[in-house]
Amino acid sequence: MSNLGKRLKDYREMLGLTLKQVNEQTGITNSRLSKIERGQLVCPPADLKKLARIYEVKLISLYLEAGYIDNGDLMEYQLFFKGINELDDEEKQHIQKQIDFIISRKRNSEDIEGGQGLCNLD
Repeated sequence: MSNLGKRLKDYREMLGLTLKQVNEQTGITNSRLSKIERGQLVCPPADLKKLARIYEVKLISLYLEAGYIDNGDLMEYQLFFKGINELDDEEKQHIQKQIDFIISRKRNSEDIEGGQGLCNLD
């Protein structure tokens, strides 16, 4: 049994959930989850996200343990998101909209510079 598999099984059992109940809430089949818990099958990121939600655990810790990200990946974002816990959801959404706008503007600029936004006048 892998450490991640054991941890997932422990979370499920602490909540008193059966494999069938997890299946009903996530769509992950009983046999698939059983194999994941025994370390016979790698748990894909999408399944980890579903399990984190129903087990009420932080997805980031599961991604770290599964090896999908490492501490180096986190370092890049920790500086940027320093203090984000002090913001409410509305403030976070506002910041996300600003980020989306800047990215969109940058992509449009790159498209124009690459000739994708120019008319052919020949």
